[in-house]
Amino acid sequence: MPLKLRDFLKNPSHETLKELLLHNTGETDYVDFKSDWIEVSKLAKHVLAISNSGGGCIIIGVMQNDDGTVDLKGLSDEEFLDKADVDNKLQHLLPKYLRYRTEDFIFTENIHPLLSMKTFQVLIIDYDPRYVPYTSIVTRGELRYGAIYVRQGTKTIEATNEKLVDVILRKVQSGGSDSDERTLQEHLEHLKILQYEYDHSEDDKYKKYLYHLILRKMKRIENYLDLDTSEFFPT
Repeated sequence: MPLKLRDFLKNPSHETLKELLLHNTGETDYVDFKSDWIEVSKLAKHVLAISNSGGGCIIIGVMQNDDGTVDLKGLSDEEFLDKADVDNKLQHLLPKYLRYRTEDFIFTENIHPLLSMKTFQVLIIDYDPRYVPYTSIVTRGELRYGAIYVRQGTKTIEATNEKLVDVILRKVQSGGSDSDERTLQEHLEHLKILQYEYDHSEDDKYKKYLYHLILRKMKRIENYLDLDTSEFFPT
């Protein structure tokens, strides 16, 4: 996944979106551009494909030309949709555990000449290897019930056997967990539970095991916060 895209997905903000739009490398497995909102079943197909391919986003208000260049056109007032309405329409076409959300980005006049006074909407799609591959739950429009969709460069396709193997391998390599996507609050909650278990256990073997889990979780939190673990983490 390109670094600018990873930064945006980790912290969706005007600044990270600006960096992504100004330094993008075109459509990939992880990002799709649409000049305007498209028909909802076709949109759901793209969401399924991106979620199966590692997560990413669909940026609305950007047109990719045939030569690979992009036009940061933005959305007009008529093209701008209520994000709650978008999410509500999609939820009837997507599996229950597929996580996504729509974010609005309105740029001010002074941020950059190519983005000045332009509006974009971004559909952010999470990757959760516990549930992939996601399949279509309905037959509607371009969706076929039971189909598995994936990304292939700039296209969304129905998975071939080879592509399905790629999806499964990614799931196995991740350990089948979405731990890399956990929030700081989730990490801290885990740490509290481990510490409580440690404090209230009388089994020395169990306490020793918990102690090592606590140290590992502490290290994960410090990495999440981009701290220098050599200064704080006990050996």
